[in-house]
Amino acid sequence: MYIINIMNKKTLLILLSALLIISCDESANLQTQNNISCENISASKELTEKEYHVLINKGTEIPFTGDLLNIKEEGLYVCRICNTPLFKSEDKFNSGTGWPSFDDAITENIKLLRDGGRVEVVCAKCGGHMGHVFYGEGFTDKETRYCINSVSLNFVNKFTNENSEK
Repeated sequence: MYIINIMNKKTLLILLSALLIISCDESANLQTQNNISCENISASKELTEKEYHVLINKGTEIPFTGDLLNIKEEGLYVCRICNTPLFKSEDKFNSGTGWPSFDDAITENIKLLRDGGRVEVVCAKCGGHMGHVFYGEGFTDKETRYCINSVSLNFVNKFTNENSEK
């Protein structure tokens, strides 16, 4: 009985060691993925505290405070980190929610990720957090609302090619 108990302890110890090694490998992979995003950020520019909070820490700006909320000009909305085009002005609408809303995106440039009961929108190139997408709310015929933080975007005017970047 004593020998069996020792064997079970050794087996348990081996299993726990293997699990620890596997989880360390997983953590190393996650850290590497995060470093890639950080390299993209430092290569492009410095972010303000507010931009970092939203784009990197997946925060949310206070509603009705964003610089891009009421822009009506024609142009493109691009990622603040890497300038990848994400939304077109013709897809923007006033949802009354306090954040810029779009009923379509440049889909090859965004990635949708499960975020609990919601769907997160991130830039496909750099991974910066944009906001969330909601379906079936009835705001437009497309039944889609990309609810995006102003601080995650820059606006490039179609006619002047001016970028809202500060």
